[in-house]
Amino acid sequence: MTARSGEFDLIARHFAPIAQKSKAALSLLDDAALLTPPAGHEIVITVDALVADVHFRNQDDPTDIARKVLRVNLSDLAAMGARPLGVVLTAGYNRNLSEDWIAAFARGLGQDCDAFNAPLLGGDTVATPGPTFFSLTAFGAVPTGRAMRRDAAKSGDVIAVTGTLGDAALGLKVLQGGLTDLNEADKAFLSSRYLVPQPRMDVGMKCAAGNARYAAMDISDGLTGDCRKICTASDVGMVFDRESIPLSDATANAVRDNPVLWESVLGGGDDYELLICAKRADIDALGRDVTIIGEVTDQSGQVYLRDADNKMAELAKGGFDHFGF
Repeated sequence: MTARSGEFDLIARHFAPIAQKSKAALSLLDDAALLTPPAGHEIVITVDALVADVHFRNQDDPTDIARKVLRVNLSDLAAMGARPLGVVLTAGYNRNLSEDWIAAFARGLGQDCDAFNAPLLGGDTVATPGPTFFSLTAFGAVPTGRAMRRDAAKSGDVIAVTGTLGDAALGLKVLQGGLTDLNEADKAFLSSRYLVPQPRMDVGMKCAAGNARYAAMDISDGLTGDCRKICTASDVGMVFDRESIPLSDATANAVRDNPVLWESVLGGGDDYELLICAKRADIDALGRDVTIIGEVTDQSGQVYLRDADNKMAELAKGGFDHFGF
């Protein structure tokens, strides 16, 4: 186990090399970065905090933790149609962590910063006697006036999602020792979906590139809770078709054998897929990775789930609660 260096040595050894990819970072030699927005664009700014054993498991691979820290913020940029410009990271490491752990974290962060063209611009590093935590702020650029917002949904729109839902919530159950009847391939797939989210940058930027009206957000706390945020902002209601909700093969296998797991599919967190409302033709233009799952209504705040027999029931409020102690 490698002994840990002081703050400035840690930054110089593990994080300054990542920051060399952007002139805006000034090689981390100053207290701030200089970021110039592209002409004709607005800046999108988002921040998320992740705490050990709340948003990630303390025993998870630090490389995967770093990827999650970055990607949950990139998902917020995607939900507004922005492309990344850079990120700043505040890291609070439990004082008992080794430098090997921090080096692995930095390695994962650097790899993902390169993969998503989201350079590290700066941040802060501290030691703490409490749980390890991270707060990452991401900066993005979107063409002026084209940012997708939650208040843009209209009655008559269709509702669509990217990817598949429920994988991450079931993946967490697998990592906690549950869903033992699933085969090993399904367990591995679901676990990976929890550990390493996939921000839908291409779909978000495609929405912002044209002239169509889209309302969107990312599904971080579960469909049942997050959909109501659009309903509140846009003063609309929603009806979802359960049979249209896209499931991976692994999740479909799980809910077929145990239908109560639908509660996790609908209300579990960490999907980081996009929830998009727009005219049907504009949703169709987004491609095959986007699935229509319902429609927007004029019944403000009313959210219903329609089953295969066309019976409707009010969709219970739920979703991951960051203050659910």
